[in-house]
Amino acid sequence: MDWSPFLVQAGVVLAPRPLPTREGIGDRLRTAAFAELQAERAFNRAAEIYTDAPQSLRDAWKHLAAEETKHMTWLLGRLEEMEIDVQERPVSDSLWQSLSKCKDARSFAHYIADSEERGRRAGQRFHDTLLTIDEKTAKIFGEIAREEQRHIDLAYKHFPLTEIS
Repeated sequence: MDWSPFLVQAGVVLAPRPLPTREGIGDRLRTAAFAELQAERAFNRAAEIYTDAPQSLRDAWKHLAAEETKHMTWLLGRLEEMEIDVQERPVSDSLWQSLSKCKDARSFAHYIADSEERGRRAGQRFHDTLLTIDEKTAKIFGEIAREEQRHIDLAYKHFPLTEIS
């Protein structure tokens, strides 16, 4: 798979450097941008292969893929503004590896919703942490976190969680 412009490394990658350093902010922008690319590709793939999903959900996944691309563009644009090289450090494709192993629409919807929730929470934390340090980056993370909530809600609308007895 071509993951340009990212430098992808299998397995575990270096931990992000501390916030509020410029390098730490760059690490989070890079990682989030790559997560958005993986999600975009996963939503498009899901729309094509999960014929057990209703057509309305498959159409919605295509729309979400476009939103993920928009998010990635915001994040990469901020990296460029900060003059931070996207390939300075490798990123992991573990999200893609996991999503591509989902066997059906329900498992995909739940897995990606869980991933989006983790990303939403991280984005909100970055927003809150960076607001007084780097307002522009903080606002990007905050807006993405708000939009990710719709992605999460869509998955559970079509495939509600059920109680295990």
